[in-house]
Amino acid sequence: MKRALEIEQVHLEDYLEEFQLQQLSKSIPGPAVDPDLAHNWHYQYVVSWLYNVCDSAFTAEQGKPFFSNIAFDEKLLLQDLKNQFEENLYTEILEQLLKTVTQNKKAQLKEWDVAMKYNLAQWDAVLWYSQDQSLKFRTLSVGQQFDVLYACVKYIERKNQGFRMYLSSHLHMFQFPECVLGERHSLYVLPGGKVVERTMAANENAELRVPIKFRNCSVRYENEDQVEVFQLDFGPEIDDYLSHIALNFTVLTATWDEYLEYVKETTDQGLQEFLTQQLPAIADNELNGRRLCGNRERERSMAELLVRRKRSSRLVAREEDTRRRDLEAGWLEKLDERDQCLRARQRAVAKASKAIKDAMWTMLWERFEADVKVEKLRRRTIDSDATSQLQSRENDAQLSDIDLAVLENGPKYHQPLIQVDAPVPEPLKIESLELPDELLITREDLSSLANHGISAAEYTPDSTSWGFQCPCNVVAGLNLNDNDAVRSHTLVCCDSCLRWQHLECQQDNWITLLGEARQRPLQRKDFATVTLGMPQRGQRRSTRHPAVSESKNESENSTDVLLDRPVTRKASPSTNAAVLPETFICGWCMQALEKDLRLAFASELTQTRTQQLKLHEDRERRKKLKEERNKASYSTPTTTTTTTTANANNAAAPAPPFQILQRNALPRTLTLPSQL
Repeated sequence: MKRALEIEQVHLEDYLEEFQLQQLSKSIPGPAVDPDLAHNWHYQYVVSWLYNVCDSAFTAEQGKPFFSNIAFDEKLLLQDLKNQFEENLYTEILEQLLKTVTQNKKAQLKEWDVAMKYNLAQWDAVLWYSQDQSLKFRTLSVGQQFDVLYACVKYIERKNQGFRMYLSSHLHMFQFPECVLGERHSLYVLPGGKVVERTMAANENAELRVPIKFRNCSVRYENEDQVEVFQLDFGPEIDDYLSHIALNFTVLTATWDEYLEYVKETTDQGLQEFLTQQLPAIADNELNGRRLCGNRERERSMAELLVRRKRSSRLVAREEDTRRRDLEAGWLEKLDERDQCLRARQRAVAKASKAIKDAMWTMLWERFEADVKVEKLRRRTIDSDATSQLQSRENDAQLSDIDLAVLENGPKYHQPLIQVDAPVPEPLKIESLELPDELLITREDLSSLANHGISAAEYTPDSTSWGFQCPCNVVAGLNLNDNDAVRSHTLVCCDSCLRWQHLECQQDNWITLLGEARQRPLQRKDFATVTLGMPQRGQRRSTRHPAVSESKNESENSTDVLLDRPVTRKASPSTNAAVLPETFICGWCMQALEKDLRLAFASELTQTRTQQLKLHEDRERRKKLKEERNKASYSTPTTTTTTTTANANNAAAPAPPFQILQRNALPRTLTLPSQL
């Protein structure tokens, strides 16, 4: 209960040093707090939390802070909330919170809405924001933004293991000074001189009856044979009672002046003593904030003076020429990297397509030969004389009747190698090149080049739309980010037709054919995939991702378009073949390759049969020539013997040295007599 006393004047000289009083009287207070934020509990809690986790006056002597890369003070934050400077403290805080919530050090601020909505929805926090996919964080009011930041802070306190370790060693910093005014009424002094009143309100029907002593929480039953002890569970009763209790926080003071006024007007002596004890620390923080604001203003004023100073025309021309050369060099480097990226993807697609065609060509020949064997057996069964020899038709094809029959009606040959339904309603036309953000040609690039006199008339801005069309034919179209059939599904992009598809809809035999290019079996996890509607996780590959540089004057719509592209969440292709992701070619592109092979199969078969016929004719010709030579060698000795016998006046002829054999009985080796 408050103890009334005569109102006495509080003299700051009794609590502050002379140096502090002088600085407070001479320095400028700094930016004022927005009335909507001054007495907003969520804003005050987030600011107090940042004082304890960032590099501030409260953590200067407490070791390394949790966010050691951020120098925080409320006055700097208020200054950046009103003026969007290039070095913005508010933006740094948002980016650090995003990295902490997602546990991804490479998270970028443009992924805020997707990542935060997913994580906050897991805890049913700020449902009005996390469940509305069309709502953007940047379009919210400042008060609503700090409502979301309050939920992010609570998420970090519950889930982040690094913060738990930090809290275990800095717990005293989060135990704010408290003055108990009643059983359910107390005051807290937060960092920065914020006095907050906490009241505990319980429902009239809330009632809790539990044993006070621990021994009364167990029941013992004894009989002659045994003793049983049962522990009573009062957990549900306690949880139900706590659900009927509400904690209300009211911000009483939000600034240094309000704090002094509250101290002077209080009529409770104990409360006044409690508040005056906090004056030195609060005054130090107030002076530190004013000093930081003053230093920042001086630095920015000096920078503006340097920019606005009168310069010679020669110096201006030199700077413009340097800026133009740098811009042109960056543009040429971007074009070179863009060309390398496209060429690398084209080479990978060509290599994979050739390997797939080689594999399918072998399968086609095996099926064709199998059908030819079956057709020969069938015709031999019907008419044994009809297929005793291959009789070619009198045409240029040089194909037998069996070949023509298999080409027209072969069951195995006509069975498709790639079975996939036709795209519905029609194949989607893709205009985008599916390049990473840093390789896109934007309107800003062309405008900047034109303003500096660099010709780029032959280039046009790249399309940032992306197309989805899957063999399941559930949906097809451009930029289907909010479609339930696309969101929360793992997507993969065909490197040939550049259409995004469901990874789970890819058949196993297609993945096997893709493994022919790498000469090793592939799995679905080997491809670069994307899941929309979820925060970006660590990528599959261990290669370093190039940083995406964003211009500060980029429009809001352009940022949103880049954010919604799946390729922005996919690993950037590299021109190094050793680190390229596995090339993916969809079923429709494989089906097109199969059609090309089937169109060329008849002509290839004709050439093959022609070569076989030519080889057969060459063998027959060589065989015939060999027989004629053998026959000539046999006929020459017989003629000589007959002539000699006639000239000897019919003398007794000697027996022939060898007997002439028939052609079919010709031995493999023939030895002639020595006298011949």
